[in-house]
Amino acid sequence: METAKESIVAAYLQLLFEKSFEELAVKEIVQKAGISRSTFYLHFAAKYELMDEVRRKLNDRFLSFYEMDYQWGKPITLHLCEHIFKYRSFYELEFAEADAIQKLSDKLAAHLQEVFQDPDYALFASYGTIGYLGFWVRNGYAMSPAVAAEKLLKIGLTNWTKVLDAKLDGIER
Repeated sequence: METAKESIVAAYLQLLFEKSFEELAVKEIVQKAGISRSTFYLHFAAKYELMDEVRRKLNDRFLSFYEMDYQWGKPITLHLCEHIFKYRSFYELEFAEADAIQKLSDKLAAHLQEVFQDPDYALFASYGTIGYLGFWVRNGYAMSPAVAAEKLLKIGLTNWTKVLDAKLDGIER
């Protein structure tokens, strides 16, 4: 059975498909969730607090995929793209805000720093990943999550130095 708090979050995410965050009222969230306003306010002081909690939970889930190995036969990128697509009402809002993009990129960079032990690579990989995913979201998911994940994985596995070395060799000759 779903708790009142879970009902509020689910209703909020559903309503984001219909309205922007600014247009959304607590009254609509509680109606959709089938709860009273007082129940909403037991859990959240305002819709902004609800948004902050949803952001924290979904961003934490997003980052958790980097703690997984090649689980269930799927690469991390596929888990990421499926997650973003599942919660697309949220991520469409998230990837429209420069501040939210930067915060998620910085969190991912800190996470990748622990994995790669290289701050420059972690920063590059983080901002590249978030930039690519943001482009996919802002362009209306023109590719399926599987195709977007495959392309992101290919980008991540490309040996850019090999390509650059070949170009530099051509210039020097």
